[in-house]
Amino acid sequence: MKASIVTRNHHQRALIITLLFVLLSSTTYAQREERLPFPVPLNHFYLTVDSETFAAIEGSEFLRSEFAAFERRTTVRTDKTYTGIYFYGTRTYFEFFDVANSGGFKLGDSGIAFGVEVPDATKTLQTRLGALAPRLVTRQYKDVQVPWFYMLNLVGESQNSVITSWVMEYHPQFLLDWNPSNDGNQGILRNSTLSRYKSVLNKVPSNPLLDDIVGLTIAADREMITNLTRICERLGYRSHVRGDTVELHGPDLTLHLIPASPSARGIKQIEFRVRRKPKGQAEFHFGNRSLLKFQSKQQALWTF
Repeated sequence: MKASIVTRNHHQRALIITLLFVLLSSTTYAQREERLPFPVPLNHFYLTVDSETFAAIEGSEFLRSEFAAFERRTTVRTDKTYTGIYFYGTRTYFEFFDVANSGGFKLGDSGIAFGVEVPDATKTLQTRLGALAPRLVTRQYKDVQVPWFYMLNLVGESQNSVITSWVMEYHPQFLLDWNPSNDGNQGILRNSTLSRYKSVLNKVPSNPLLDDIVGLTIAADREMITNLTRICERLGYRSHVRGDTVELHGPDLTLHLIPASPSARGIKQIEFRVRRKPKGQAEFHFGNRSLLKFQSKQQALWTF
């Protein structure tokens, strides 16, 4: 009788161990399936600022001659035309719009564009996210609209959304058609595209302070924070919830999501990786709302 009980217990333990092994194996397999075969880092962001801040930023000799490659640009696409000011880093860049001439943007309205550097990655992400098919965006060069990038919309399609987000994949023909050059910059890499952008400017800093954007603090409502967190997790970002805030850690980028308030909406702080501190002055004010502060030889923060 005792032997029978021992045998039955032994079989039960073996069955439990087998089931646990199968469960763990299935979980591991599912995790492998969930992992993206490519990273989804930042391409660029935009922020809508007040006219005083916009004018101060555009007129800053320090920003134009020391901080980063700069241009005021009017972009003509088949679907829209817009004018902003642009600062180019190594792989990432950013743009500001004047709220008074933004075509309907509100103060603080922001956009976050993730970038992929693997052909057809936006199609892979469409399937993964259950999103609408990526659409081709064109850009005028001389009198012709040339293929620019594929755009996969993520969140923020309503007019009341403070944050719009999408994934972009440069078209392989873009650098062959737009200001064609023998500079060796071809393909769909972010740094190749930014190198071409900078190469056609009249004046750029020979050794700019800016390397790249590595962090963004974004004030949004609860629904937007939830949606952006969910999307970023599907893009491979690790999330950490701390009370009302969420941190999203991705490839060379951290997003800090905080609750919006009447005085805080959209992108509120940018963290940069820089090559060095400027000589002498370490803080730069632009208008009444904006401060660029160099924290160390490797880090600068720009708050709005």
